[in-house]
Amino acid sequence: MSKRHSLGVQLFFDVLRSLLAAAAVFLVLFWGGDWLLTRTVYGESFTLQVTKQKFERLQEYVMEKEVTPENLRPLDIWCGRGNQIYLVIYENDRLIYESFYTSQGQPPVEDYTPEMESPEREFALKLSDGTQTRAFLYVYAGAAYYYGTIFLSALGAFVTFSLCFIALIHRKLRYIQQLKKELDILAGGDLSYEVTVRGNDELGELADGIDQMRRSIAAHQAAEERMRLANSELVTAMSHDLRTPLTSLLAYLELMERGKYENQEQLSHFIRRSLEKTLQIKSMADKLFEYVLVYSSEWAAPCLEHRDGDELLQHLLGEYAFSLENHGFVVQQNFSPLQGQLQVNLELLRRMFDNLYSNLLKYADPAQPVELAYWRDGDKAHISLSNRVSPHRDKRQSTNIGLNTCGKILRCHGGSFSYREQGERFQVEVILPMWINGEPSPVQPEEH
Repeated sequence: MSKRHSLGVQLFFDVLRSLLAAAAVFLVLFWGGDWLLTRTVYGESFTLQVTKQKFERLQEYVMEKEVTPENLRPLDIWCGRGNQIYLVIYENDRLIYESFYTSQGQPPVEDYTPEMESPEREFALKLSDGTQTRAFLYVYAGAAYYYGTIFLSALGAFVTFSLCFIALIHRKLRYIQQLKKELDILAGGDLSYEVTVRGNDELGELADGIDQMRRSIAAHQAAEERMRLANSELVTAMSHDLRTPLTSLLAYLELMERGKYENQEQLSHFIRRSLEKTLQIKSMADKLFEYVLVYSSEWAAPCLEHRDGDELLQHLLGEYAFSLENHGFVVQQNFSPLQGQLQVNLELLRRMFDNLYSNLLKYADPAQPVELAYWRDGDKAHISLSNRVSPHRDKRQSTNIGLNTCGKILRCHGGSFSYREQGERFQVEVILPMWINGEPSPVQPEEH
């Protein structure tokens, strides 16, 4: 059996794998972008080109704002527009302006030295009053591209994470969609459709539970259909079987009521035949009761009463032993004292023994002894009936309604009923709980 994997754990590892893939893409894009910037934007030629463009804008700005040696304030505003601009202005070798700080309050160029005032960055700046000056302009042009590289790397990492995560959970999403379609099929009434069970996580358990529920409902419906057919067959059979003895019974009763008999002997014959038909009808009614008892799901619990166990079983089993002996059977009795009470419904218990007695008459071999026994084992009373099966018994398939009736009656008493056929021997065992003074009996050592 495979180990169960939690859906939450699987989701955690899916997120972790997606994050690792996103981090790898971010590093690849960032390092690649930095390599490209080093060979382009960070190069001297690109920087000088941007610096010349900036100086042209500076010259236009100076004329527009009327910058003079006495009014250099607007230059602070121009230098503050970008946080990577450094400007130094000389008039006749006299320093008249230097932008030491950017708009963010930090030096635009770290470790500035006069050597940075290279000829490539020297420009002739004309102020608005016509004063000619020398300006040294340093522009760090790669800042925007650097931040752009970071943004694009982060965007690529986010897209990678999303695609990887969606790809990893897509299989689960497809499975959920498949389960939804299969549930729609089941909801449409097709209970023969098997639900796909895949994986060993919560979704797999859910699918397996749904499939078990499907099988249970299908089995329940099949059982209901069998019961419906059995009920229909029972009603048909009972109607047919009851009609014959009832017709004969009515005929005999009508003859006797009208006095249509020749002598007392013929009257006795009519009475005997009427009694036989009545017993036949009673037997059919008993079978109907047994059928309802076994297959009814709304059978009310019986009213139970406490009876002395030894007295009750000796009386019941003694009656059946006497009757069996009258039918030519040899009965061997082995009774051990119970020393306690049984909580029973006498009518149902007698019906159970009636069924067992009827089976003995039908299937037992009269040439072999029938063994009747009861004994106490702990807090339980055991009753055993054993016989040899007759070689001339009816071989037709039995419905076992009588035995099933016995099982249901015993369950209503809190006991159990079992039977087995081994070779030529057939044995029934009945187990009932023992009571003492209206309370369940404590466990006692075996006495049999």
